[in-house]
Amino acid sequence: MLIGEKIILRPLKMADIEKTHEWRNNIELIKLTQGIRFPKTLEMDKAWFDNALTDKSNRNIYFGIDEIETNAFVGIFQLNSIDYISGTAIWGFIIGDKDKQNKGYGFEASKLLFNYAFNVLNLRKIFSYLSAFNQYSIGMHEKIGGFIEEGRLRKHVYFDGEYHDVVILSLFRENFVH
Repeated sequence: MLIGEKIILRPLKMADIEKTHEWRNNIELIKLTQGIRFPKTLEMDKAWFDNALTDKSNRNIYFGIDEIETNAFVGIFQLNSIDYISGTAIWGFIIGDKDKQNKGYGFEASKLLFNYAFNVLNLRKIFSYLSAFNQYSIGMHEKIGGFIEEGRLRKHVYFDGEYHDVVILSLFRENFVH
């Protein structure tokens, strides 16, 4: 477990399925995370969970985020496509319930996650693909600091009747400020 002031990052567990299923079917969260746009049944999410919880490839790590004060499960942070030879990984996150968003949980969890990625896993670069309209997430990357825009995929994702750019942001270990 990775313990912060307000949150704990801990392994994702099967008890998280109901909340996660709710979030993975929330169209607003799907837009922000570029998630799968088709409805997901509980059975589909159970299969996804089984896969995530039993993955022995060491290429994907999923953390549940618990609020320390209430012990409530508030989100998921993840490292995917970990390449230990190149020292890279894609990161992503979701703070699921609206009343838990904008409380600093994402910022604190990202600091814990990046410290783990750089200083435990010995990765050298973390990157993400963000919808250019996702100002919340772009703002959080700016607040974390050290991220650089490495590219932009023009008119790459389709939502609400139009195509949107995707921004590729990267953080190198030497630019990470704890």
